[in-house]
Amino acid sequence: MVNIRKMIFKDLDEIMEIEKRSFPTPWTKTMFLESLSSEIYKNFVIEEQNEVIGYIMLYYIQDEGHITNFAINPLFRKKGYATKLLSYVIDYFKKKGIVEFFLEVRESNKVAINLYRKFGFEIIGRRKRYYSDTNEDAFIMHLDLNRKKDTENERLAG
Repeated sequence: MVNIRKMIFKDLDEIMEIEKRSFPTPWTKTMFLESLSSEIYKNFVIEEQNEVIGYIMLYYIQDEGHITNFAINPLFRKKGYATKLLSYVIDYFKKKGIVEFFLEVRESNKVAINLYRKFGFEIIGRRKRYYSDTNEDAFIMHLDLNRKKDTENERLAG
């Protein structure tokens, strides 16, 4: 059974393994510990039969959330887990008054870009040479839940 819950310190070994398999320049354990200890970070895991198979991390200030890290174990990709986790997090924060989300994504990561677009994220800019391993640019993506609601209302009003 799939379960989404807040990340805890005990999850770090599994998370570090996913991180190393997912990114050429993975976060360090210290970076994860700092975000877990921070008041402004919220971190979630998705698990299947008590095994952590993915995580998402974001910080929030006032009505904005910034997704800083998001990965699914490569063995569990293309099975809908990323969609479930992102949907859960957006709903969770929407209930807390967060109406805008930002993130950076590798320009070459078409799978992630398509996932974010499915949720209404739009590319609003670029960070030049953002990724130090390849000097690849990052797209800055933005989701405005108020704008999405306005667009839906306009469509329904017709």
